[in-house]
Amino acid sequence: SGRATRQQPTMAAPPHQRQWCYATFYLLLALLFSLDQVASNLPIELQHKLTDARNDHEQRAADGAADTKDKEQTPPQHQTGFSEEYLDMFSHCNCPADDPNYDASQNTTPTAKMAYLISVHNKRTIHDGAYLLKALMETSHPGNTAIILIHVDKRVGIASRADKLYAQDDKNKYLYDDSVLKRYVDACLATPACTGNNSKDSDATILEVHSHFSPEWSKWSMNDPTIWGLEYLVHHSKFNHHSSQQKRPWDVFINLSGDTLPVITGQRISQLFEPNDGPLGNTNFVTSASCVTGLLPTSIYHFPKHWMKRAHYFQKEIPKTLSYIDETGEWREDVEIPIYFGSQWMALTYDFVSHVVRSMDHPNGLGNVLKETLIDTEVLMTDETFFATILMNSPEFKDTLPKLNADGALERYPSLFSLRYERMDENNPGPWGKFRSSDPLMDIPPRFADHTDGEGAAKPWGPYFLGVYDLGAIRDSGALFIRKVSWTVDENLIVMLPIEKSGTEEEAKLEWDMLPDLRWPEFGVKVRDPFVWDWENAKLEKQDHRKEKE
Repeated sequence: SGRATRQQPTMAAPPHQRQWCYATFYLLLALLFSLDQVASNLPIELQHKLTDARNDHEQRAADGAADTKDKEQTPPQHQTGFSEEYLDMFSHCNCPADDPNYDASQNTTPTAKMAYLISVHNKRTIHDGAYLLKALMETSHPGNTAIILIHVDKRVGIASRADKLYAQDDKNKYLYDDSVLKRYVDACLATPACTGNNSKDSDATILEVHSHFSPEWSKWSMNDPTIWGLEYLVHHSKFNHHSSQQKRPWDVFINLSGDTLPVITGQRISQLFEPNDGPLGNTNFVTSASCVTGLLPTSIYHFPKHWMKRAHYFQKEIPKTLSYIDETGEWREDVEIPIYFGSQWMALTYDFVSHVVRSMDHPNGLGNVLKETLIDTEVLMTDETFFATILMNSPEFKDTLPKLNADGALERYPSLFSLRYERMDENNPGPWGKFRSSDPLMDIPPRFADHTDGEGAAKPWGPYFLGVYDLGAIRDSGALFIRKVSWTVDENLIVMLPIEKSGTEEEAKLEWDMLPDLRWPEFGVKVRDPFVWDWENAKLEKQDHRKEKE
C-alpha cells in the first residue's frame, strides 16, 4: 500500500501579518480599480502612501509608454536616416582583387564568365539589391563575374538630384540616387581592381546601371528588361567583337530580382557553370522546382484541367500552331507549338541567348511571332512561358535541358533540386481555385511601410518572404539562389549568406551542409508588435492633445 501523506496543520497568521494582508488587499483594489471609496477607508498613513505610489506609477507609465512609442515609430537609425557606420558598409567595394595580398595564381580552377541582370523596381528592392550586388562583387574573383547589369524600373528612374530634373521633394524620382545601392555602385566604379568598365583588357567586372522599362505585373512588359538585357549583351559593340568560344565576353546569363541572395559565393557559382567540366555547364535552366516538373519546364497539358494556368491559356484560345522562319531561313508552316511554363528567373547559355535574340531580330522569327501571339491573345504570365516555350520547341537545344535523377535532383550534381529556392503555393490550389498555404508566412511588418513604399502582404500563392526558419528547406534544395529576401523582414539571412568555405575541415563539405537545419516550428510562429496597455495609449493621447493646445 502507498505511504500516507501527512497534512501539515493550518496555522493562523499573527495579527500584525493579518493587518498587513488586509492593507495590501485594499491597496491592490485601489490600484486596479481606482475606487476612491475603497481608498478612503484605508488608514490615513496608507492613503498618503497610496497617493504617492499612484502618482509615481503614472509618471513611470507615461515615460515608459513614450519610450515605447518612440521605439515603435522610430526604427533603428540605419533603417531611417542610416548611421555613418551603416553607410560605410556600402562606401567601399571590397572585392578579392582589391586586397593588397591577393594572389591571382591561386585561382587555377576553370570557371565560367557570368553575366547577371539585376532588376529592381521600388524602394525595398533597390535597398535589397545593394546586398545582392555586394554579395556577388565581394565573392567573385577576376574572370568569375564578367558583367553585371542593373535595371531600375523607369517609374523610379536613375535621375540625379544634381541634375535638378525633378522637384527636390519628389522622393520617388530620387529613390535610386538616395539609395545605398547607388552608393555601392559608385564605390565599385571608383575601384579599378573591382570594375573594368574603362579597360578592354581587364578581367574585372563590367558594372552598368540602366533604366528603360516600366514592367506591369503579369503583362508582357515583364519580359522587356530581360529581352533588352539579352539583346544588349549580344549586340552591343563592347560585347560582340569576340567570335571564338574561348574569347566570348560571357558564358552564362542569369537574371535576378533585387530581393535575391546567392547561397554560395560568386566564384563557386562560376565554377559550377564552367562550360566544359562544370556540372551545370552547357545547361539551360528556364524554371526551378516550383514548377510541377521541377527543373524541367511544364507543358500546359501536364496541368490538371481546372488548374489556373492551364485554364487561363485555354480560355484565351491561344493558337496551337504557328508559322515562322527558322534558323536556316526556311519557312515553317503551321508548326505545332505547345506552351510550356517555366520561370521568369533563368540561367541561360550564350548559344541559346544568341538563338533567342536572332529569332526576335527577324519579324517572322519564332521569337517575334510567339511574342506577337502572346500579346494579341492578351494572355498573362508570359514572363513564365515565353522562354520556356522557345526552348522546348527548339530541337537543337534539346540536349541542354537539365537531366534529372528519379528523385528530381540534377544528374550531374545530385545535391541540387532547385536552381533558386522560393516558397510558392501556386501549385496547391483547392478544388475551386482557392489557395492554401503550407506554412506560416514571413511578412513585412507595418512599421516598415515607409521603407517599402507601403508594400502590402504577400499574395496568397507567393512567393513569400524567407527567414531563418526556411534555412532547413534551403539546405535541402541545394539552390544557388534564394528569393524573396529582404532586410525589412529578416536581416539574419543577409548576415549568413553567401556561405564561404574556410579551412581544411570545410573543404570536404558542401556549402549547403554548413547551413543550420532550422525549420518552421510544428505549430507555427506568431510575431506581434510590442505590447502596450490601452490605458498607457490613452495617457499618451491625452499628453499629445495637451501639447497641441499649447
